[in-house]
Amino acid sequence: MSAEKIIEQIKKDSEEEIKRILADAEKRRVENILIAKKEAETEAKKILENGRKVNKNKKKILISKAKQESKKQIIKTKEEIIEECFIKAQQKLSQIKDKEYENLLKKLIQKGIEKLGKNCIVLISRESDKKIVEHHGLKIVGKTDATGGIILKSVDGRITLDYTLDGILKREKQKIRIKVGKLLFS
Repeated sequence: MSAEKIIEQIKKDSEEEIKRILADAEKRRVENILIAKKEAETEAKKILENGRKVNKNKKKILISKAKQESKKQIIKTKEEIIEECFIKAQQKLSQIKDKEYENLLKKLIQKGIEKLGKNCIVLISRESDKKIVEHHGLKIVGKTDATGGIILKSVDGRITLDYTLDGILKREKQKIRIKVGKLLFS
């Protein structure tokens, strides 16, 4: 499966997960608003009962604050949902099956060779990467702490290509975040 298809699958899975989570987020939003309104109304009644000096503006201020707090909570919840999607995407990437991963790695190596030539050095992320990288005649200089993929560097060190699964997801994160944000905030 190509990197693009994997990314598309991740996007599709993320969008499905978002849709499922959106219903829960909406339910939490309504509950937060109801709780906030109830707390604001209770507080307003106590103030009126204790002094009758508090006017209608105080109640409006309390309700407004409750609404603001509710909005903050909604935004926080949406951010948590977005981050949860990225965590799940990261988990899916780390579980790519052997043959699928091998094909992806070959494509990433080929892409790197096209940009840097065969005279480059490689950092691998998995022990199984070694055989594939060596098959392409590239020199392995170490390991990288990633869930999969490789990092290629020009011999002079001026150019680094991060083709790790983590790096690919990180580069795509902003695009995905925008789509997720549109789904959540529209």
